Amino acid sequence: MTAVGIDLGASRFHVAVLGERIEVQVTSELRDVLDLCAGASAVAIDAPSEPATGRVHAGARSPKFAVARCNEIAAGEELGVWVPWVTPILDDCPAWMRNGFRVWEALRSAGHQPMEVYPAGCFWLLNGRRWPPRKTTASGRATRRTLLEPLAGPLVLDDHDALDAVMAAVVARGPHRAVRHTDPGCDGSSLFVLA
Repeated sequence: MTAVGIDLGASRFHVAVLGERIEVQVTSELRDVLDLCAGASAVAIDAPSEPATGRVHAGARSPKFAVARCNEIAAGEELGVWVPWVTPILDDCPAWMRNGFRVWEALRSAGHQPMEVYPAGCFWLLNGRRWPPRKTTASGRATRRTLLEPLAGPLVLDDHDALDAVMAAVVARGPHRAVRHTDPGCDGSSLFVLA
């Protein structure tokens, strides 16, 4: 089984291919991402699958979550992992999210059924429900490598985006579980985490 994890920014993609060994490539071309996903059994993306609908959730814990996608609320309520941002409606989405929507659309058109992941939340769960040091620090990257290696094998990576892509691939490979809010009228979004 080959699993692929994708972490993206406004112009670059970190793609981790987890088969018998782990391979991470960085590219700015969507075609390269599609090629790396060809033949994958599962694909996970560290980016929202779609923008928010604008639906207002009555009784949200904070004004920030009143307009969140349902999976962002469920991650907090079910796991205790509150995302630092919520996905806005399309007109307000930053470039990296819009780039992510392109990846989602292209992979779905290619026959994949990607899953949305939140690597930071997965690291929090693996670290005993404690936040590891910031991923931009050497100790934060070292902690993430230590948490990942039992699941992915030895890693020599020192790029936090690559480590997030590897975590996404680990979740794609499974075992994983879906976190979703089931209130009537919810948008149907799911967030996948380690089981």
